[in-house]
Amino acid sequence: MVRQEENPTTKLVRHALALGCFAGVALVPPPAFADDHSASVQIDQVQLNDVWSNMTVEIPDTAWEASSTSTAVGNAAAGLVMQGTIDLDMTQALEGNVRADNQLLGGTAGLAVAATTAYGNSTTGGTWDGDNYYRAEQVANGDVSANTRVDMDRANNIATSTTGIANVSVPTDEWGKNAAFQIQESNGSVEATTDVDMCCDGTSASFGTTAGGNAMSSTGTTSTNINGAVQTTAAGETISASSDVYLGNGHNVLAASTGFGNSATMHNEWGYASLGRDGSELYQESASDVDSQSYVTLDEWSGYATSSAYGVGNAAEVSNVGSDTGLYSIQNNYGSVYSEASLNGTSSYDGDGIVTATSIGNAATATLCNICGDATLHGQTQQYNAGSVIARGSAAVGQSGSVFGSATAVGNSATYQSNGH
Repeated sequence: MVRQEENPTTKLVRHALALGCFAGVALVPPPAFADDHSASVQIDQVQLNDVWSNMTVEIPDTAWEASSTSTAVGNAAAGLVMQGTIDLDMTQALEGNVRADNQLLGGTAGLAVAATTAYGNSTTGGTWDGDNYYRAEQVANGDVSANTRVDMDRANNIATSTTGIANVSVPTDEWGKNAAFQIQESNGSVEATTDVDMCCDGTSASFGTTAGGNAMSSTGTTSTNINGAVQTTAAGETISASSDVYLGNGHNVLAASTGFGNSATMHNEWGYASLGRDGSELYQESASDVDSQSYVTLDEWSGYATSSAYGVGNAAEVSNVGSDTGLYSIQNNYGSVYSEASLNGTSSYDGDGIVTATSIGNAATATLCNICGDATLHGQTQQYNAGSVIARGSAAVGQSGSVFGSATAVGNSATYQSNGH
């Protein structure tokens, strides 16, 4: 625990970082006369014990700015090349638990920010003006937990981000080719919580909470981008994202909780892009239960007040601009997906209240922005859902300008769309 007592004009910035195993390589550009520049890197990591970070920032009276960051990662690996080709092979195993705790307490701040991140395994790799050959194998057998608590008097602007994910893989490329494949296995439970108790905010209050089993995210610009993955979560485990927000007087308040079993996303521009391939499909299997909850209570609010909960077993998404695009995926969901969002309070200032709860067993989306008009969209998706899918929303508002509520539950959803100009 860290307690600071400083004068009102001081910035309070504190950061707690816990890393189990870290490995990285960074290469600078080659000399102008070099004909070939490449790197071949292999990284193997095993984390057996627990990893924990804990940060507390307390404002005795008033501060212009207050920032609190807590980050815990079991295994972290990175391979980045500024120019040239990289061949990157990473293997990670987590046996212990990973937990990040973060507290922002005390009086008043002009700007208050709290960021809490817990990853079991994390890999990233890429290049600019070259080719990226990327392979990551990640197994997380321990539990992952990220928790943020805010107990302050007031803040003009406040924002929190709470993220807990068992396995994270991020391959990238610009002006070249990205060929990536990842195997991700989440065998433990994942939890992300945000707990807020405040008098009021002056301008805006935003609280984001995310919990996930396996996440793959890839970006490319003027590049060929081909990604494949096998993602699985274990039965008998829970992936939970929860936000509980109370403000006596709020202005422009947003609380959003997101929970997912497996997520694979890819965004590319001006180059062939495919998430999975015919005969080598992206495979996602989620057997863990997914639970997403958002509870917002405001004695009084102005502007807007939003409570949002989104849960999905398996999600696959690819988007591209100007070039051929493909999505080939197999999605099997066996766990339950539950989302609940609520808003309670009143607004004598004619504020707007918004409540959304969305639950999906399997979701697949492919989008092509076909600017030139000759690019094609292709693919195939197979979806199977055996878990219950439930979405609940409620709004108890004494007085407001308007209230919008939406609860959506979908077993399987697949969308392929091409938009021309």
